[in-house]
Amino acid sequence: MFDFNKLGDLSKMASQAKEIQRSQERIQNEQIELLRRISKQLEEVLSLLKQKQ
Repeated sequence: MFDFNKLGDLSKMASQAKEIQRSQERIQNEQIELLRRISKQLEEVLSLLKQKQ
């Protein structure tokens, strides 16, 4: 016989896994944006240094 309690548990675990994945994706997107900003600032610094030479 099929155990509906296990099905409910699996559904809950799947929901939690999806939420964790969404959270990780948000964090990754924030980190990517920070890296882009850092890269842009480094490019500006390099450009200024080249101009002074």
